[in-house]
Amino acid sequence: LAPGLSDKALEVMACSLGADGAACLWGLPVIAEGRGERLSPAPSLPPLNAVLVNPLAPSPTGAVYRAYDAAIAPEGEARPWMPDAFESAEEIAAWLSAATRNDLEAPAVALEPLIGEVLDVLRDEPETLLARMSGSGATCFALCAGDIEAEGLAERLESMRPSWWVRRCRLDRVD
Repeated sequence: LAPGLSDKALEVMACSLGADGAACLWGLPVIAEGRGERLSPAPSLPPLNAVLVNPLAPSPTGAVYRAYDAAIAPEGEARPWMPDAFESAEEIAAWLSAATRNDLEAPAVALEPLIGEVLDVLRDEPETLLARMSGSGATCFALCAGDIEAEGLAERLESMRPSWWVRRCRLDRVD
């Protein structure tokens, strides 16, 4: 990947860029814990159709983490049980909804209410199986059952909210 750098040196460099750097270095779906510094392989996933939405509002990572620091989850909090594989977008969305959260969502929404508006809109749409904020914001995502649902949601959002950045995407594992 980087001629002349050991795997450990590359990992240290990626981590210095932030939690996303380490996750991107893996090049496959991962489960991130803590502030994103503890990574483990995700279970087998089917292709997922999603819509990404950003209200084009600032959500500075440092400010969001400072707002979060007062309410850090206990260090000993156990990771919820996770199946070895997921068969469908519906199954993934149900598990994520029941067993996970983004602890940065509330502080980010408090700092930038447009993020909350995006999440409210996504959660009210019939194609949305699950809507969450990505990382420290401001980009949010909606998981959809299929390509047709994601395309319809993206087109409707672009029409309803032309000032928002909206993109449909497909998340696939590349082996």
